[in-house]
Amino acid sequence: MRLEHAQFDRIFGSLDPFPYNRSFIQQIEAARRSLDGSLFIDRVLKALNLSKAASHYPPKNEAALRQLHQHICESKNATVHHKASVVFYLLLDLDHRNGVNCAEPFANQANVPDKYKIFMQGLWYMDSQKFDVALQYLTHPSLQPDFVDDIITVLVRHAKDGDYSLPLAYYHSVQPVIQSSSALELLFTAIARTSVVDAFQFTRSHADFMRRPLFHRLVMSVLESARSDQGADKALELTSLPFDAEEEQWFKESLESAEAKRSGVAKDTLLMRRIATGKAGFGSENSTWAVILEGFKTGSGGRLKA
Repeated sequence: MRLEHAQFDRIFGSLDPFPYNRSFIQQIEAARRSLDGSLFIDRVLKALNLSKAASHYPPKNEAALRQLHQHICESKNATVHHKASVVFYLLLDLDHRNGVNCAEPFANQANVPDKYKIFMQGLWYMDSQKFDVALQYLTHPSLQPDFVDDIITVLVRHAKDGDYSLPLAYYHSVQPVIQSSSALELLFTAIARTSVVDAFQFTRSHADFMRRPLFHRLVMSVLESARSDQGADKALELTSLPFDAEEEQWFKESLESAEAKRSGVAKDTLLMRRIATGKAGFGSENSTWAVILEGFKTGSGGRLKA
């Protein structure tokens, strides 16, 4: 099938009822706001230099949908397969709303490569905020990672009840290179809140100029968890890690920072480290694990004189 505007009726078939009714448009716009003002289809259109098409999604009526399709077909900036992939995304909307099956037959007739089809299905589910389903597509081995920073950012920010299993599953499955510092920080926060040991190993997998801020973020993540049910256990894990000399110094400096002192448990954490490394005695009640752990749980602080 040739991708021409004249093929609109053949591609989209009956538009009765029109899929983009008021409630669906409101749903799409709500999802756009929830995804930091940009759907993944918006990001695709921007990457393909289809700015005119982006301004017409979601289409308010059939004329607007025809205009959107025309902008896609007439673009000189995108390949045929890329343009067909965008149309495929629109047909997924149609299938979902009208209970039809247009997207798959179109993809077959237009010879859309499987990897493009899989990727666009994943992005469609991301925009629909069905993130668990989206990852079934976006972690497919045939795909080259794309929009990685955006995907990780969305998955971390939409994690519920401290459950970061989806962004971590995506990261570990795809093993992508993360470009932005903001996405890296979000990912690392998710790792640190899930596993202190994994976060520590993650810091060591990065260059020295990145290791120190990541290490500091790990320490702060544990201090921030002080009043949670797992806070004391995380502190015990952190203070029992096999730091090298440089990390030992970073640990001390992190606990001496104003940010750490505001947590109320920085001194307890430092004393826990001294006990773990055999640098504190056990001659008094104040130097036992039980007392220090209780201090960490309650945020009492102040057990150790600076």
